[in-house]
Amino acid sequence: MKDLIIRSVSGLLYVTLIISSALSSDFSFIIVIFLFSSLALYEFQRLIKYKSPVPFILFGFIVYQFYQQKLNPFLHLSLIGLAIGVNLLLTYFLFAQKKIFLQPLQKSGLTLFYIVASGYVIIATSVLESEITNGVSISMYLLIWVNNSFAYLFGRSLGKKLLFEKISPKKTWEGLIGGCLICFLAGFLLISYHPKYPFWTFPVLALITVATSTVGDLIQSKFKRQAEVKDSGSLIPGHGGFYDRMDSVLYTAPFVYLFLMLVSYVS
Repeated sequence: MKDLIIRSVSGLLYVTLIISSALSSDFSFIIVIFLFSSLALYEFQRLIKYKSPVPFILFGFIVYQFYQQKLNPFLHLSLIGLAIGVNLLLTYFLFAQKKIFLQPLQKSGLTLFYIVASGYVIIATSVLESEITNGVSISMYLLIWVNNSFAYLFGRSLGKKLLFEKISPKKTWEGLIGGCLICFLAGFLLISYHPKYPFWTFPVLALITVATSTVGDLIQSKFKRQAEVKDSGSLIPGHGGFYDRMDSVLYTAPFVYLFLMLVSYVS
């Protein structure tokens, strides 16, 4: 019971900080996500046994340029493309059940294009159109949380068929389907907050979120399996570390941004 209370309180605080900062202003949201992403970056570097201040410096420079609206558009698009490319590469290693190579060059690339680039894209979603401040960013987080929460609940109560036993022995197909169903329905509730997008946009985005957040979580589990650790850190009581909490959104954000960018262009 004590562990459940600690987990609930720390989880609620994490959610409150993100939602309240996003509703407050662009600046507060950028600061919170930059801080959380930097902590996830620190934990990821420790997980893969790689130490370098360069990713932190570059991350700070990119975010500062973005906030000042001086970031080169080519760099902006390049970061989105690189984040998607590296995420897809990690997906290949996941489903091919191959070990992720962690030589110095690979470690440098992963910290820059898996964590830093994706962390930047989370922040960049704040510029996408919405009726409320940072509405797309909030919607993205809500869809991820809904999917993860109900996948856990359905999996715990109904789960029998394991989804990916070698990587995550607790994930089940029943949990995936249950989380997908509730997340899809939640997508309809978000339509009214984003009237400039076609009505089908956020229900479809919910399905994309189910796939990407699940894969993102599995990729993080694969890194932990290779490192032979249970959690990436211990900074969030009851939840592990910030990388443990951000694995889904780090993978999801680039695909959310690309999808909404394409929808805006087509429509």
